[in-house]
Amino acid sequence: MQDPTTHDASGAIVAAISREIVGIYAEYYGRGPTKAKTHWREDVITCILEDAFTRAERVLVDGGRFEQVRLNRQAFQDEIEPLFRATIEKVTGRRVETCLSQINKDGVAAEIFVLGPQIPAVPAALQ
Repeated sequence: MQDPTTHDASGAIVAAISREIVGIYAEYYGRGPTKAKTHWREDVITCILEDAFTRAERVLVDGGRFEQVRLNRQAFQDEIEPLFRATIEKVTGRRVETCLSQINKDGVAAEIFVLGPQIPAVPAALQ
């Protein structure tokens, strides 16, 4: 796969990453963020998601319980991390070495992926 930091295909690849991450949020949280922007520089992909809270989470945050919401989200993110990894690896063709996830009181979330080497192609005879 071409390195998107140096080829014209980068726009399509980062747009696909944004769509995939928003889709995971929508499927598992019941709604997706309203805005997403992905940046890929060298070995780091950063996806910034806005308006990421569900209605129930927004009620809790507005009631002063942000830390509870963040702890719950972190536990959930830990469980679905393999899905995030597999998605990024499928789109980029590169191994994900590290995943980081965070959200702030304003409902802005960051999904960060540190990439490793290219994933070797599996010979057709073994598929």
